[in-house]
Amino acid sequence: MPGSAVPDQRLHHLQQIDALIIDIDGVLYEGGRVLPGAVDLIAHLNQRDTPYLFLSNNTTYTFQHHVEKLSRLGVPNPQDILLTAARVTAQVLAAEAEPGTVCYVIGESGLIEALEQRGFGVTQSNYQAASYVVIGMDRQLTYEKLKSAALAIRAGAHFISSNPDPSYPDGEQVVPASGAVQAALEATTGVRARVTGKPALPGFQMALERLGSEASRTGMLGDQPEIDIQGAVNAGIRPFLVLSSLTPSYHPDNGTAQPAAVFENAQDFYQHWMQRDRKH
Repeated sequence: MPGSAVPDQRLHHLQQIDALIIDIDGVLYEGGRVLPGAVDLIAHLNQRDTPYLFLSNNTTYTFQHHVEKLSRLGVPNPQDILLTAARVTAQVLAAEAEPGTVCYVIGESGLIEALEQRGFGVTQSNYQAASYVVIGMDRQLTYEKLKSAALAIRAGAHFISSNPDPSYPDGEQVVPASGAVQAALEATTGVRARVTGKPALPGFQMALERLGSEASRTGMLGDQPEIDIQGAVNAGIRPFLVLSSLTPSYHPDNGTAQPAAVFENAQDFYQHWMQRDRKH
């Protein structure tokens, strides 16, 4: 729990970093609700010219939707400091597949848009033509979609998971997310998905490149130990956990990667970050 780490220990970890990678859902927002401290944290980072970037596993909404949402938090030019799992996935596939390659997609507008912008053919019906099956959260999921994806995978299509998030904070509710789709298809086909979003490395590597920051001097602020914290540890980035509806409490012996420090919410992190800046 946050109270188990004395403030000086948390400040010590914060003093070791110069740049931040920030998750969105569960840290700044839950559904359409702005979480405590989100606006204050962004305003303070802007005032101090602290390098920061958003790395989100949310593939449901278009890139512009995320941009507009972050703008309302006071983020200037969010399109320049936003990476989504949809865009990370499209960039990873673009490095290995020719334009026009057909992807059978279980997912929503954000994932479809990112793939189409990279020149991929996207289908949600003609699975026989697919060289890739690419999945994300899909609130219109049907048995027929799962069946078609499974048949494509069994026929040799590459199986790509844009993110393995098991659940998503939708306002006051926690609902199934992309990881639930991934689990169903893995169980059906016996094929393990190749994950491209967090906790896999590509998004973290892209984030560090954009920030121009060394991993050892960069922090990751997220709310899922098995996604944000594990990914940061994999990338050599200092991980900071905030509690949320997905992670209402934290116990060091829960079997996941260990955060450097735990905070009640973005407000708690912001208050400690201000103390860090006063000591710098």
